[in-house]
Amino acid sequence: MANRTKIIPLIHLITLATGLLIGGGVSASVVEVSDKTPAVIGHAPVVSDVTFDKTTPAVNDKVTATPTITDADNDTLESSLYQWQLDGVDISGATQDSYTLVPGDGNGKQLTVKVTPQTDPAITEPASGTAVTSSPLTTRGLAPEALNVKIEGTPKSGQTLTGHYHYNDRDIDPEDISLNGTQFEWICSRSDGRKENLAWTTTYTLQDVDGGCAISFSVTPHALSGTPRIGAQVQSMKVDVPKATSSPIIRLSRGAKIGEFNMEIDYAHLDSGEPTHISLFEFRVKSSAPGRSYGYDIGQETNSRSTVTDNGRTIQFEAISSYRKEVIEGKNPSISFEVTLNFKNGIKVWGRSPELELK
Repeated sequence: MANRTKIIPLIHLITLATGLLIGGGVSASVVEVSDKTPAVIGHAPVVSDVTFDKTTPAVNDKVTATPTITDADNDTLESSLYQWQLDGVDISGATQDSYTLVPGDGNGKQLTVKVTPQTDPAITEPASGTAVTSSPLTTRGLAPEALNVKIEGTPKSGQTLTGHYHYNDRDIDPEDISLNGTQFEWICSRSDGRKENLAWTTTYTLQDVDGGCAISFSVTPHALSGTPRIGAQVQSMKVDVPKATSSPIIRLSRGAKIGEFNMEIDYAHLDSGEPTHISLFEFRVKSSAPGRSYGYDIGQETNSRSTVTDNGRTIQFEAISSYRKEVIEGKNPSISFEVTLNFKNGIKVWGRSPELELK
């Protein structure tokens, strides 16, 4: 041991010779007294520096502290005592040489560790040194994340698709849901490489023109606070939208009576669901005269008292032409129809009939 103060134990031998006259004789007595041995007084261990394996930790990062400790007596070092602190406040249970940041620890908070050096108290006192607080580490914030981005709904014209996602921020920063906050985008990717921006909301209703698109939904998350506040854009898996058949198949023939016609509308190939209404625009072929509009619901009677029927594949009915009077007058006009078929799910399809000469 070097540079230490030692108190050497003293053993005093005190010989007491007492001449006692006992019965005319002399007696001698010897008494030995020993003092207790006190502890050795040396130097306390000292922390001169604390280093870390990470200098800008973020949530979920594990930080390990390595103190530099010296002891003037060269005593054997014991495990030091640790207490991690965040913004100067002790972190409950954080008493090891390492600490893993949890949500809420990021975003510029000051992380420190207090180290108390220890040596073997059986060798030299004092065995515990003065606690030293490290220089602070400034914790790093993490960007918000959009997780589980996906599309729900039927990819068919007239159907509404809904984009879903889960907002996550490991610094517990709340989501910015204002107009300038988290951003959304629906994108149509064509087979020739073209991309079309369709909408900037969480829902999108498919149109006929979207047929052939590979639709995707993208989310760019924004946080109300923290740094950084804007996360990376995340895109859903693409959903293929089948090309819509352009129109129903319309067949037209003369009716049983003068000026009447039979119409059959084949819609099964459209795969658009249940039809509810037919809108008709009747006009004379090669005529500048204005046409005439009317329509029927499925199950309704026409102007010839024929019921509009639907067998799940085709619609059939008989009706009186708007130009019946001209037929009676012997003019035999040729007519055609523009037909709009309305479905229960909101889809509308348009078609044009062939020409028919009325007689």
